[in-house]
Amino acid sequence: MPTDLRRLTLVLATAFALTACAGGSEIIDGTPGVASHAPGTSAPTEPGATPGSSDVPTGPDGSPLASEPGQQPTGAPDSTATAEPAESSSVDDAGRVGVNGPAMLRGDRPRLVIEVDVQEGVVFDQAALDHLVDEVARHVDKPQGIVFAGSNTFAADRTAWTSSDLRDVATANRSTATNATEVSVHILYVRGGFHQDGEQTAAIGVAYTASNVAIFPQRWAGLGALLGSDRAIERAVLVHELGHLFGLVNLTYQSEIDHEDPEHPGHSSSTKSVMYHAIESTLIGQVFSGPPPDRFDEADAADLAGLKSGRY
Repeated sequence: MPTDLRRLTLVLATAFALTACAGGSEIIDGTPGVASHAPGTSAPTEPGATPGSSDVPTGPDGSPLASEPGQQPTGAPDSTATAEPAESSSVDDAGRVGVNGPAMLRGDRPRLVIEVDVQEGVVFDQAALDHLVDEVARHVDKPQGIVFAGSNTFAADRTAWTSSDLRDVATANRSTATNATEVSVHILYVRGGFHQDGEQTAAIGVAYTASNVAIFPQRWAGLGALLGSDRAIERAVLVHELGHLFGLVNLTYQSEIDHEDPEHPGHSSSTKSVMYHAIESTLIGQVFSGPPPDRFDEADAADLAGLKSGRY
């Protein structure tokens, strides 16, 4: 990828939803595994996020993370699409995981905005987010680029998170939403872990709506020594959850390639793919003995190309 794609512009905004991923095999929204609704079924809707404050956002250390208005975002100089759909791809930020995938991939909404909101006491790695953008940029057609919004730091005592809790805090803090010109992705970094039925799960990341992801850095504490570094884990889980927002694997389509793990629906059967089920759970330390894969493999890339072209 050209080096100019690595220069990210952080846009003005203050502080999004997922397949809850923790190595489970059930297709259930808000639980480790994949999406809550099988492709073709209806999903519950929620009010969309509304753009909010125009204050310059800061990171956990108080440093500004936004650029001055008017700066040009980083992105591909030319559209890669050979033909766009006659109408804009349908979207529903609060819908089931994967339904915004075509809009994220195609150029009819020419910009992808990644908003990051962080609970007090949590530190994220900007280099891992840069890697996420680098990998996403390989597969999307966004003539106006990929830009960051945030980061807003929010106060909360909670350390046990359900999908409902995550939706509530995202609604309270998210300042971007998908519209006619851009697709919004919201990433929450929170303390503690993901809970279901009163029990903490093994999830280190979850995708809980079509546009929302949550990351649980405390859940991989100690695993970095086994896997190269904490940064290696963070890179992998970020790309994994964005993969679910794209619709991988078979969440909203049926791949022409046989690469879905039958025991872990929505995940790749290959340990060389970032979409392997253990990437999003504490099982990552049992499966890998070095840095986990942090990029889409050939089968994933072919599916993304099919979704972008409209073949799926």
